[in-house]
Amino acid sequence: MKTDSKSYDVRIEVERCEDGFCEGKLKVELFRKSAPKPFQIFNLDETKFLMEEAQMPAAKLMYDYQSAVFLEDYNFDGAEDLAIRDGNNSGYGGPSYQIYLFSPQSKKFLRNQPFTNLAQNEYLGMFEVDKKRKLLRTFSKSGCCFHATEEFKVLNNLPKRVFEETEDATIPDEKKVRITTKRLINEKWQTSIRYVKREQ
Repeated sequence: MKTDSKSYDVRIEVERCEDGFCEGKLKVELFRKSAPKPFQIFNLDETKFLMEEAQMPAAKLMYDYQSAVFLEDYNFDGAEDLAIRDGNNSGYGGPSYQIYLFSPQSKKFLRNQPFTNLAQNEYLGMFEVDKKRKLLRTFSKSGCCFHATEEFKVLNNLPKRVFEETEDATIPDEKKVRITTKRLINEKWQTSIRYVKREQ
């Protein structure tokens, strides 16, 4: 499949592809650019994605297309890391991923559970990477009227939540939305609340 990576090429094999969907066991072969043989192979017991998504290396659209594989720097150490689509196990049946960080010591990609957690369960698909601010950003929701954004810094090679903002339109005042912002400052959470007019 195509990727935006400057260092790697990727080949994927999926157990079944029909009617526009690929699903079942997944094999991902990672090649150094122009190398004839893969230097690392990953096998997942389950995946599911649209055939189109395998040809969209940078697609990361909420509630829409998200690529089967991403190669990005998630821990901001200057080396590309790897995300592999393991199905639709994030919030509201959205895309979910297994995250592998590149280890300078072993020269291999190693699965990392804390980073994987940010692309599973209640979060809405793959997280965003803010290269400029060196932050990871996740999104979640509950129904139509409660949305949350969280930001994580990477400290000691682990994601640490430092920001959360929620938009709550379920409050009794039907004309307003309550926005709650929390920031971690000097290891203490500081909270502010404001109200904005609800869009019609």
